[in-house]
Amino acid sequence: MKAVAFIHDVPPQRVVFASGALARVADEAARLKIERALVVATPGSGARLGRKVSELLGARAAGLHAQAVMHVPKAVAEAGLAAAREKRADGLFAVGGGSAIGLAKAIALETGLPILAIPTTYSGSEATPIIGMTDGERKITGRDVKVVPRTVIYDPDLTLGLPAAISAASGMNAIAHCVEALWVDSRTPVTVALATEAMRRFAQNLPVVVADGANVAARGDCLVGAWLAGTVLSAGTALHHKLAHILGGLGLPHAETHAIMLPHVMRFNLEAAPEAKARLQDALGSGDPAAAVAAMLKKFPIPQRLRDVGFDAARADFVAGEIAAASITAPRSATASDVRDLLAAAY
Repeated sequence: MKAVAFIHDVPPQRVVFASGALARVADEAARLKIERALVVATPGSGARLGRKVSELLGARAAGLHAQAVMHVPKAVAEAGLAAAREKRADGLFAVGGGSAIGLAKAIALETGLPILAIPTTYSGSEATPIIGMTDGERKITGRDVKVVPRTVIYDPDLTLGLPAAISAASGMNAIAHCVEALWVDSRTPVTVALATEAMRRFAQNLPVVVADGANVAARGDCLVGAWLAGTVLSAGTALHHKLAHILGGLGLPHAETHAIMLPHVMRFNLEAAPEAKARLQDALGSGDPAAAVAAMLKKFPIPQRLRDVGFDAARADFVAGEIAAASITAPRSATASDVRDLLAAAY
């Protein structure tokens, strides 16, 4: 029997984790030598937090760009880049969930500006070198160390107002990172260990957070899980994330799509991934991990089927063709027919 072989390559990142850590933003900006920070956020509640961050930054704030939207459409990325150049920004503060962090990454990809991320959901984008944008109906993803936030400030207090539906959906998104990290060919002992621990934290705490959003301890555990789950994405992705990205290109909401598809992909893949199955059985306390995740999903106030998030069943052949062209083999091959069956089951 051969010894295990792997390459572990994770970009460096500073993490500041504490209730009340938001107060440290100016100090962290100074540490990164950022003098003109463009604060990137979504409209609405994201903009309100963005204004607070701008106030805390004081003279180091160059402006607020609260125009981030899901999937980072090409035009939104271009507008963000123009804003950074107009404000002569020398750094980016991404405030909010995956949409804000994604837009900051798109700007950093073109400019090389350092990012400081202040996540308020559990998507985990702040911990990855993955960049995603949409152009028409296609979501284009890539990897570049330039887009990894140099510093992440995790403040559980900022998640206390997160609605149950968003908590549930973004938590399921992070759980998907954990699950897939356990069966990708490029996994390492470190990423497997982190994914297992993150899964354990989410299994215990995400239902608590959805039921009681004011539980600071559970919120903190979910943020730790989000950090670990995002970190393991550096090891790569497979069928589940490819499906989510293709469906996202068709306009489906990212986190909710992850949540809907995950139990179906788990049923398809876990029999071919005994090590992943054993770890998930232990973390979830269930002999049937796919059923346990499906049961968790049913208790959450989020869409349960692809039809609920606007998927056009007539596009199943397009999605199946895209997956087949990707030649995914870990932990098993997925044919176009397999993908059509998965989509039908999720629909």
